[in-house]
Parts: sequence; C-alpha cells; structure tokens
Amino acid sequence: MNFSTNQVYPRIRMTMPSLTNTEKRIAEFFLTPRTMRKEVTINAVADRLGVSTSLIVKLAKKLGYDGFKELKAELLMVENEKQYLPDQKLNRDDDCAQIVQKVLNNSLNSLQEVLSFSNVPKIEKAARMVINARKMSLFAVGGTSVIAEDFHHKLLRIGIHTYVPKDYHMMIMTASLMSSDDVILVISHSGQTIDLIDAVNEAKKSGAAVVAITNNYNSKLTSLADCAIFAPASPEPILGKNGTARLVKIALVDCLFATVANLCPDKTQIAIDKTGIATSRLHK
Repeated sequence: MNFSTNQVYPRIRMTMPSLTNTEKRIAEFFLTPRTMRKEVTINAVADRLGVSTSLIVKLAKKLGYDGFKELKAELLMVENEKQYLPDQKLNRDDDCAQIVQKVLNNSLNSLQEVLSFSNVPKIEKAARMVINARKMSLFAVGGTSVIAEDFHHKLLRIGIHTYVPKDYHMMIMTASLMSSDDVILVISHSGQTIDLIDAVNEAKKSGAAVVAITNNYNSKLTSLADCAIFAPASPEPILGKNGTARLVKIALVDCLFATVANLCPDKTQIAIDKTGIATSRLHK
C-alpha cells in the first residue's frame, strides 16, 4: 500500500494534539474505518456529529486541504486501495490470537505510513548534523528514553560518542554548556513535554542545533527544531502511542543511524571492526 495521496491518515493524527475537543471529535470520525463513502455529504456529517458545516471546512483547511470535498476524496482514495487494512482497536473479548494479529497489522500499517511520509530530506539533513557535531546529546523522558539509549548504543558502535542525560537537571546543565558546534536530538511523542521544552530552550540559548523526532506537527518542539522528523502514530493508548508510536520512532532512528554510517563508510568500518573485536569475547 502506498499512502502517496498526501498521507491523509497520518496527517490527521499528527494534527490532532493541536485541535479543540470538538475538532478532535470530527477528526476521529474521519479516522474511523469505512465511514466515508461517495454519497456522504458535508451536511450528513455535520448532522451526525452535531456540528456546523463551517467547522468541518475549517478543520479540513487545518489539515492542509482546500475543504471537505478534497479531504473526502483523499480518504476515499486510501480506503479504495485493495491492500488497505484499517488500524484496529482491542476489544475486551479478544483472545490472544486476535490481539497478536491486531498488534502486528497495526505495526505494518504504521511502517507503511512512515515509509510514504516525506522524511527523507530531513533524515539526510539530520545525519549531516550528527556527523558535523562537536558534541551530541540525546534528550528523552519516559517511554522514549529507551529509544535514546538504543541510538546512543548504535552510534557508539560506529565511533560517535553521545551523551544521554538521565534526568531534568542533567538535561538543563548539559544544554547550558553547549555551543553552536553542538547538536541535540530530542525524541518526544507529544512534542509538548515541559522538561524537554525547557532543555531545548536552554540549548537554543547556547546556540546548539536541535533535531526533533515527534508525532505532533504543531508542537512547541517542532517550532523550536532546526530539523523536525515526523513519526505518525495512532493516539490509541495501548496499540497506538504505547505501541506503534515507539516502533515508528525506533525505525526512524534506525534510518538516521544507517544514513550516518553510510555517509562516512571508512570511519564506520574501522569503528565497527574495533568495537566488534572488543566485544567478541563476550559472546562465547
């Protein structure tokens, strides 16, 4: 499946955090599988949701479309794909086999979406920032901390040293000591986490460049970043932001890592050989 049609579903999901409650209700309707059909009119949607047609048009424009007609066409185009499988939610009576199928299908959908998303120029830009940085730090909190640690481990294998502060105070102090030659990578699903925003503001004061990986188009983090890489994922609490969201971010970090490694192949090979020899005795 190819979401080349402006990536309508990830676009809706990534705009949702900045919407009003009523706008979110309309957006959730558009995200519900098979609700959009050729005969559906804007008046029918407005009546069903108890909102005005003007609010639906306003939301469509917030999503980057000319109006309801263009948004409807994009939704229909994706749903008419033969391989289209909508994201699925857990039901209380699901057995293990159903749960496994839903988790894996949703994971495949998310990776297909991010593959079609326009992140390639941003990943290449971020990779060059990583290579040219004097010092690099990785900022993340909560569930995304493991992604930062994973990236730190990968980069160390190819000879790039990074620092992962463990708490807010360490992030702020690290940020205050940066310079215009330094880079931070910030990973945040919401792009609104106060600890991270404070640290990014401090880093910007020091002149450091900021790379962000986030799900939120309109977040504070996005506005502060010199390079924002978007990781679309469902807001659903179990299969979404605590499931596929992490998978998508790890995949994007892997893309960034591989690009960095490929931009300096000789240095990468030397470092891989050294670190491989050093750790080989641990795998007897």
